[in-house]
Parts: sequence; structure tokens; C-alpha cells
Amino acid sequence: MSRLNKRLLIIAVIIALMSWLISGCINKEKEEAIIARVDGEAITQEEFDEDFEMSKNVRQKQFGEDILLREMENNKTYEEILREDILEKLIIQKIMAKELDKLNITVTDKEVNEAIKTYYIDELGGEEQYKEYLQNNGFTEEFFKKELRKTVMYEKHREDFYSKINLSEDEIKEYFDKNKDSLIKVRVSHILVKTEEEGNKVLEKLNNGEDFHNLVAIESADPDSAIQGGDLGYFTKGELLESYRELEDVAFTLEIGEVSRLIKTELGYHIILLEDRKDSYEELKEDIVPVLKYNRYFEKILDLREKADVKIYMDDENNKN
Repeated sequence: MSRLNKRLLIIAVIIALMSWLISGCINKEKEEAIIARVDGEAITQEEFDEDFEMSKNVRQKQFGEDILLREMENNKTYEEILREDILEKLIIQKIMAKELDKLNITVTDKEVNEAIKTYYIDELGGEEQYKEYLQNNGFTEEFFKKELRKTVMYEKHREDFYSKINLSEDEIKEYFDKNKDSLIKVRVSHILVKTEEEGNKVLEKLNNGEDFHNLVAIESADPDSAIQGGDLGYFTKGELLESYRELEDVAFTLEIGEVSRLIKTELGYHIILLEDRKDSYEELKEDIVPVLKYNRYFEKILDLREKADVKIYMDDENNKN
């Protein structure tokens, strides 16, 4: 895949999530401030600058004040790549705006408020935490609602696209055959202790016939999973956090019902029990369907981009802050 296509895939992901997009306001009277046109629709310097400032601030908070100066691929700085990505994102936004109009996709105030309650107020722990989240990110509530409205609209567009996809059994099976290793998932429970000595004592109790889940409640130093009997849920290869990577490696070598040796991680010493393993086509088919639909959606965005009439006037050297 070409570098442009990789870049567009990144932009498509951003559009799917849309948690920080800036809509901007085009002033068609300021022709000298237009930096690009997409099927005749203008992208202005004003909306580019607004988006750039927002994106810059987010990245500086995440990666440090000097992030824009860092050297990246092809002898470009992070700032240069960020500017290219922002322009490409704004181009995709204009393309998507036409798609939304064509499909008559809109979002009501009620839907926006419900999304705020479900995904922010409830998830963050209440109104106070939600207000703190807005303040920490420099968002006004008006601005945040405007951006969340855009998020919900893009989600609706994707769901509309998904609803029209018919996947054949052959297509799903072919994907399974080519990607089986990355699709297999296991479910484990674990007991976490702080020292090797404690771990050996737990292993001895297990060897003497004591119940694994009973020992979780008594011995485990991980209170979050202990409430669930030590359950870490299902995961595929590479899905766990880096701090659990050694645990993951062992999990995929066990048989269902088998207990592991002591596994050392940066968190301490673990003993895991393989609860279940899903590796057949029948068990994994339902996991494949959304992946294939997601791939089709990316292809749709790429196709729209390739067919759009895009003219770029921005001079990178004259548009750096």
C-alpha cells in the first residue's frame, strides 16, 4: 500500500472515532484565505489554523512540548507530518459532508445529550468529572457538543454503510483461513502475588487439590480481577498491555483447565488458569464479520477520496506558525 493510502487509512480511523475534530466555518468572501477546494467546496486558512492549534495542543500534552520538532520519516518533522495529516483530514471531512447530505443523515439535540451522558458523564463518574474533563482539555461545552454531534453523524454513516453489506460465507471463511493465528482468543483467570515465595506456596496448595477460584479470593493481590474470580476475559495475541505480555505468551501454550507455572511480570508473580480457548471457524465467525465490514468502510472512504476533485493551494512554508 502506498504512503498516501496508509495516510488516508489513518484519516479514516480518525473520522470513525472523531473525538477531537474541528468543524471550522468557511468564509467564502475571503478568497485569498482559501488553501484547498474539494469538489468546489473551500477549505480556509482559518479552519486549518484552528484545527492545527487544537491538534498541536493535544499532542504536546500527550508527548511533550518538543514533539513538533522531532524528526520523523523522510527527514520531516512531526509538525510537517501533522500539517499534512490535518489538511488531508479536512479534505475527507468535505467529502463526507456531501455523503451525509446525500443520505439525509442528521443528529438531534436529544441524541447528542444522550451520547454525552452515556459516554462521558456516566463513564467519568458524574457531572463534576465531566466538567473537569472539559476544562482539562480546554473545551467549552458548546464546542464539545458541536464536535460530538459530528461524531454521532459519522457513526450513523458507518452504520448505514454496514447495513447494506452482504458478506458471503466464502469471503468470511477465506479471511479466517488467512488470519487464524491472529483471531484465536483465550480466556484466563489469574492469581497475582508479590513474591516468588508466596507464589510457590499458592502452587503447592493448587497441587494439593485446592480450588483455583477460592484461592483467588484469598491470595490474589489484584483486587479488581479478584472480584470476578480472577477473570481477565478473552484476548487475542498482542492484545494485553505490555505489563502482561509474559502472561499472554504462556496463556496460548496451555490446554483448557491447565494451570501455569509461576509467571514473573513487572506487577509481581502470576499463576493463570486457562478457562477457555476459541480457535474454530464456528466460534470466531462472528468476530470476523465486523472486521470485514470495517475494511469495506475504509475502502469506501478511499474510493471517495480518489474520485473527489481536490485542488490544494497551501504553501507549507508560508503556513507555519
